[in-house]
Amino acid sequence: MNISPDEAAKALQEVEASRAAMRSAIRSHRGHLYLWLWGCIWIAMSTLNWVYGQRALLWNDWICGAGLVVTLIIGVAQGRQIRCRTDRRFIGVCATLLAFGYLVWPVLLGDLHSYDFHSYKAAFAYFTVLWMQLYMVGGIWFGNYWFWIGLAATAAIVGALLLAPAFFWPVTLLIGLVMLGSGLYVRYCWR
Repeated sequence: MNISPDEAAKALQEVEASRAAMRSAIRSHRGHLYLWLWGCIWIAMSTLNWVYGQRALLWNDWICGAGLVVTLIIGVAQGRQIRCRTDRRFIGVCATLLAFGYLVWPVLLGDLHSYDFHSYKAAFAYFTVLWMQLYMVGGIWFGNYWFWIGLAATAAIVGALLLAPAFFWPVTLLIGLVMLGSGLYVRYCWR
């Protein structure tokens, strides 16, 4: 079967259009919405904690709860657009880390939920590092940028807590800004 040069050019254009559509779909599902959402949440929590101290605890719980609901909504909406199997092992690892982080380690280390563990800042840092551990596991598991975001946030928060406690809340605010900026980079610059 011989095809004409026009037919070959048209077929190549269709392949390129299909490839461009696939790249666009993948680019719009790389996690930038999650980075934007949780960057805004970190900024809000950090600002409230910086201004109100431990009195912001109730607001933090409500903000995180709303963030989890929005995270699930984003996941369901994106799952309908690009179908892929849920990696149950990854979900199991994350659930195990969270169960240990919220149920086992607090019993061994002290009552973190009442924020009696050294200080309110230390407890906030503990839960931040717990969630950043999930970012790092996700980055290792899927081979992407999440690892580096988790590692940088962990280093910043632990460094601020231990080396510069006076700058703890500004550093947590910076983590939120870095998450927002990472989301912008992933969405608009990463190819």
